[in-house]
Parts: sequence; C-alpha cells; structure tokens
Amino acid sequence: MKIIRVGFVGLGGICRQRHVPGLKRIEGVEIVAVANRTRASGEAAAREFGIPDVCDSWQELVARDDLDAVFIGTWPYMHCPISLAALEAGKHVFCQARMAMNLAEARMMYEAARKSGLVAALCPVPFGLSMDATMARWLREGRMGEVRCVRAQSFTDAYADPEAPMNWRKDHRLSGLNTLTLGMFIEVIHRWFGWTRVVHAWTQTFTPERVDAEGRRMPVRIPDQIMILSEMESGLPVQYVFSGVVAGGADAIEIYGTRATLHYHVASDTAVITRQSNAVERVEILPEDVYDVANWRVERDFIAAIREGRPYHPDFEDGLRYMQVIQAVFDSAAEGRTIRLGDPRS
Repeated sequence: MKIIRVGFVGLGGICRQRHVPGLKRIEGVEIVAVANRTRASGEAAAREFGIPDVCDSWQELVARDDLDAVFIGTWPYMHCPISLAALEAGKHVFCQARMAMNLAEARMMYEAARKSGLVAALCPVPFGLSMDATMARWLREGRMGEVRCVRAQSFTDAYADPEAPMNWRKDHRLSGLNTLTLGMFIEVIHRWFGWTRVVHAWTQTFTPERVDAEGRRMPVRIPDQIMILSEMESGLPVQYVFSGVVAGGADAIEIYGTRATLHYHVASDTAVITRQSNAVERVEILPEDVYDVANWRVERDFIAAIREGRPYHPDFEDGLRYMQVIQAVFDSAAEGRTIRLGDPRS
C-alpha cells in the first residue's frame, strides 16, 4: 500500500475537529508537516497531534518534495494562491469550503486542477449529507409529485449588534464575496437539483462600518441580508432568503411538490413530509441510504481518489459552480438586473 504523506496549511477549527482525526483512522496515511500563521501556533498543533515537522511558511510546506497532498484550512483569502502553488508542485489538494474570494479565483483554481490531473477536493457542507441518497430516491420515484418550487432560508443574529467588531467572515479582505451560509446552501441545492442558470438578487447592509481586529473602522462590503430569486437549468425556481441581523428563525430547505411538501431542518438534520391531507410525518431514512455525518467519509473519499482514482465530490468544478452563483448575486444586486449564467468552465 502506498503511503500518503500529508501537510496542513492552517491547522485549526474543522481541521482539528474532523480532518486530522479522520486521516489518522486511515491506514497508510501520515501527517508529516504543518504551517500555521505563526511558528508558535504551528508548534502547538504539532505537539497536540504528533506532527514531526513545523514549517515557517506555507510556501516552505508546499515546496517539500516528501508530500503527496496538502490540506488547506486557512481563511478564503489564501485558498487560491495555496491551491495553485500546491497543484503546480504536483500535490493533491483538499481545500476548505468557501472555495475562493470570487469567481475569477475559482476559475483559476479549476483550470489549474484540470490541467494538473491531480485530485482537487473541497470540504463538503455537512448538512444535507444525511439526506442526499433519500432526496435522490424521492425525486427519482416522484414521491412529492412534480416539484414546483424550492425555498432555502438561513437566519441568525450574528451581525445584529452594530457595535460588534468585524470578524473574518464579515471582512471582505479575508472572505471575498462569501456571505453568511449562502455558498453552503447553494452547494446543497446543486447536489439535489442540478446547476443554477438565472439569478436576480437584492442585498442590504444595515451597519456600513465596523471595527476590525486592528481597531480600525472599515467599510462593510459583505451584506447583512440577501434575497435571491433563481432558476435551475431544469426550470425549477429556487428562492433564497438569508439574514444575519434577525432574532429567531430557523435554517431550512423547503421543497414544494404537487403531492407533498418536504421540510428539511438543518439544525436537527431531520426532515418531515406534509401530504395533501395535511398529515405530517417524519421522513424515514432507509438503511441503504444512511450517511453518518458524525463519522463522515470525507477524508477516506479523498485518499481513495488519490490511491484508486475513485470519483469524489465536491471537486473544484462543484466549487466553481457555487462561486459563479455567489458572483452573480453580487453583480445582480449591484447592477439591479437579472443575470443568466453560462458555463463557468469556458
């Protein structure tokens, strides 16, 4: 069995909670190097997880000739340069979600992955994974009848306080166009219903300036609230409503059909079905459709793609597709027009 040697750039958050433990459970995988924003945090991560080498920069890590793959756990502003450099250096890449700062970066990443022939994977959105096989089966069998429209919503009060400082998710210099959980929901909608072809959006920002980590007042360019009307390539209309400035509300995806309506509740990772008789019942996941999100297969799928050439998703094309929608949302809101999407690969 070929040993797969992995390096981490930005080992924090989900990398600590999920990716490192997931990789350690796979036979023949070694985590050999880490590069964090500071030498001290890199050394702390190395001690915690028994990683032998600490690099002083991501460039040093990517240039190593003893690595097969690079995991990128940084904020979005570093995803593109690290991915491009790693692919150029012949390394497979696993990048965190919020693929890129904008469509232009996402397209560069996709092109680099395509030309390299290497595995270039994105971390999947955890919610919805447990429903993927069930949704595919229900749609295939017409269990809801003809699906007429879909509604996705996400509400939080994370930015309701105008005095709260700007965090990295709200800082366009670090997050680019990525807003709230929009990209996550687009990824799920794409998994279930195919690609988006039309976007019309409105955005609102209620606190135009915030104090950043250095104590400077900075303009807020990532909106507090978004409303989107979109259409899939199939003609299915999808509405998105996102707000970071409201109290209460729940994250959900609602699928309205001629025979039944399915309500997927993100927080509980459960779904209920409402039929024409108004009878409500919980959606039952068949044993063959079960996906254990607590013990997801993300790291195993990535390593299997490297070793055996197995298909994997989301890949850089999936990310390019949702970044195209995010770019269209900003362009539509800024220009006050409906945007029809072409093939982002061309």
